[in-house]
Amino acid sequence: MLQRKATTHLPRGAQGQLIDAAVLAEKWGRPINQLTTIRTENLAGSSAGLFTGKHQADGVACLLELMRKWHVKRGVPWACIWSREVGVGIGGHLHVGTHQSDKYTEDFINQMARWTGESRVFLERHSPDEIGISKNRSWLVQCCTRKGQSGPDLAAYLGKDEPSLILTGWRVKRDNTSKRVLAHPCTGGLVEGTTGAAYRHGTSKDIAPSTARGRKALETISDEQRLIRPDLSWLPY
Repeated sequence: MLQRKATTHLPRGAQGQLIDAAVLAEKWGRPINQLTTIRTENLAGSSAGLFTGKHQADGVACLLELMRKWHVKRGVPWACIWSREVGVGIGGHLHVGTHQSDKYTEDFINQMARWTGESRVFLERHSPDEIGISKNRSWLVQCCTRKGQSGPDLAAYLGKDEPSLILTGWRVKRDNTSKRVLAHPCTGGLVEGTTGAAYRHGTSKDIAPSTARGRKALETISDEQRLIRPDLSWLPY
């Protein structure tokens, strides 16, 4: 049996990749304005839904493809950033930031209930940004604020498990200058991917910053918009 790749943190540059994808999505008129969180470990042990009986990585791959097809069928641009994490008390979970139109928001939330096999509930008291909540909190849909301008901030959060410090060949800890936003603590945790990839984070192809189109567009965007920290390596302390 082939062994799955396992990681405890995101690789260097992962947070920047997610942020740049969100910046490109905003530039091209499809801002990341919705966050869906799914407790994949919990749902894998449930009796219904697409995660049932699957390895978490396989369930994530299945869900992302279903989400992509759902958006495309309705003419909603598929702009997506995602990351997998492990949380205390909730285990393995998935964050997916997407572009969504007001027209299909309710339809998407109801579809999440069908995909996961866990029904939606309507609570009298909840956070204003929580627009879709499941019975056992195994999935949650939230709207981004600031009129679509919060995509890069959300991406920074999704990339928080990139280490803030790196270990040099001399066993000395140094600032990881590739990590752009340090506001969110890096907790890490064991995440199993596929047999061929870590499968811990990713973006949809249309907003991938690694493409020729993406690289060219990023040349026109300021470091401030990309949340790039200023280089302070020249300082004597």
